[in-house]
Amino acid sequence: MEKRRKSRAKGLLWCLILLLAALGFLVGAAWVRSITAEKEALQEELAKYRMELALHRLTEVQRAAIEEAEAEAKANEEAKRLSLKDAFLARNREELLTLVNPWHELSEEYEPHLTEIGDGMLFDERAAGALKHMLEDAKAEGIIAVPVSGYRTREYQQGLFDDKVLRVRANGFEGEEALTEAAKEVAVPGTSEHELGLAMDILDVNNPNLDWTQEWAPAQRWLMEHCVDYGFILRFPNETTEKTGIIYEPWHYRYVGLSAAEEITASGLTLEEYWEKK
Repeated sequence: MEKRRKSRAKGLLWCLILLLAALGFLVGAAWVRSITAEKEALQEELAKYRMELALHRLTEVQRAAIEEAEAEAKANEEAKRLSLKDAFLARNREELLTLVNPWHELSEEYEPHLTEIGDGMLFDERAAGALKHMLEDAKAEGIIAVPVSGYRTREYQQGLFDDKVLRVRANGFEGEEALTEAAKEVAVPGTSEHELGLAMDILDVNNPNLDWTQEWAPAQRWLMEHCVDYGFILRFPNETTEKTGIIYEPWHYRYVGLSAAEEITASGLTLEEYWEKK
């Protein structure tokens, strides 16, 4: 009896041990599965993070590449714009310095850039603003300078020249000599700066005469001193007829642009000499 009881107790103990072992196995398996699931979740999260990091880096590279391409395109566009601007300024400067005199006839294909400046007169649109400011500033100082002759067509210049030839012949000159004498005061058509649209004859309000007396008129004294500040030069200074082919005209001003006007005035050269030097 006692022996049977001990045997049953022993059997129950083994059952308990096996039950505990099974329970431990199940708990261990659940723990392993939990650890495995957590590890997989961490690995998945890590993989996702790595993917996002890679994408971020790729985006940064792409963004940098795009920004670099945009910057390069902008630089190229700016360089192109500056190149075109330089080319325009060079052409513009060259046109403003066009030399017209008895030895340099203006091409019949030349097309002036004209705009109306009042009283039916036309002037180069690139110089019209400077002319206006010059006359207004003179007026502000009590100087009344009156523009009387700007752009002329070749036909109009021909009429002026023919009229001068008639008056020269009336004074005793004949043939070629009459033409030569007339050309000293009125340019032969095709050789007049007025056909450029860049020259303007300006008189003092109190002296309507196109002669040497203009030199002493208040308007001319002011213009001779200040015209350079507006891009103009006195085109035919005194004692330069041999160089310019034209008599002294203290009323004839030519627009050449600010920098050229400063250079020419500072050097004391005529436009012909300036061209020669350049």
